[in-house]
Amino acid sequence: MASKARKSLITGVEALRQSLVSSLVSGSDTVGQFLRRGLTIVSYNLLEAFMVERTTEIAGHVNSGLSHFSDLPPKLQKAAAHDLLRIANSQLQWSTSDLASILDYTRDVGESLASTAGALRLSPLMWQWSKSNMSVDDYTRTLRLFHVDQPWDTVGEIARRVGMPMHDPRSVLHNLLQERNKCAHQSSYVVSNLFVRTIPGQIIQLALAADIAMSVAAERMRQADASFYSDEKWFTASRITFRFVQKRSKQWADVPEGASRAKRVGPDVQTVMRYAMTNAKGQMQVVVATDAARQVLDWVYPECP
Repeated sequence: MASKARKSLITGVEALRQSLVSSLVSGSDTVGQFLRRGLTIVSYNLLEAFMVERTTEIAGHVNSGLSHFSDLPPKLQKAAAHDLLRIANSQLQWSTSDLASILDYTRDVGESLASTAGALRLSPLMWQWSKSNMSVDDYTRTLRLFHVDQPWDTVGEIARRVGMPMHDPRSVLHNLLQERNKCAHQSSYVVSNLFVRTIPGQIIQLALAADIAMSVAAERMRQADASFYSDEKWFTASRITFRFVQKRSKQWADVPEGASRAKRVGPDVQTVMRYAMTNAKGQMQVVVATDAARQVLDWVYPECP
């Protein structure tokens, strides 16, 4: 089943791109300043929502597999128990949910904690954060819990290989959060047109890299892979290769990373994506769809879609 989290993110980023074309947004008057502040806040929320929704999907994927709680290394056991309680308690402190939602929330947490003697029932909260907004360290922690080696180097390398190079991914996220906070708490703060136009690509870069790393790791957890569990630095960008579904003048082409010729061409992106996913499965390959300008449109790791 395709990721609803990824679809929501891509739809939101496309809406953001279209908004930035408006002369109202680019204006130097108070209206333009107001709209740019709002878009900056909403943009960061898109990334946060994606991380929450995608880790929720990934928890379901992992929990449907072969692993038991006892298979987890101590660091992941702690995250699934102690850290889960800490994050759940903190989130409840600032929650505005109604009573029924809170009861559902606490029941889910309780069921996850009660599963420590048997098959996995991990809560996605173990990969999330305790405060109202995701910090740079929260993003890093999430990736480390999926055994990502050198998270920022890995994020940068994945982004580079899909054609979206980032000079310093950590600084990119730091600056996004800093601008988001200034916009949220300073009513007269001015966001530049130059900065706001970089946001869509940066959100995609950070989301795509995290999603790929988490998805590959999640499949290893689902399969109860002992080599994955025993190595906190298991995932590096060198673990994977890519297949690019590229828009051409009148067709779409499935082109493996590093190749100059297509494996297959077709009249629409869906047909070629299905072919690429079928052939990528079991090969540690990620399928990335791009338009004619090589702008990323979608991506998927077939084993954990």
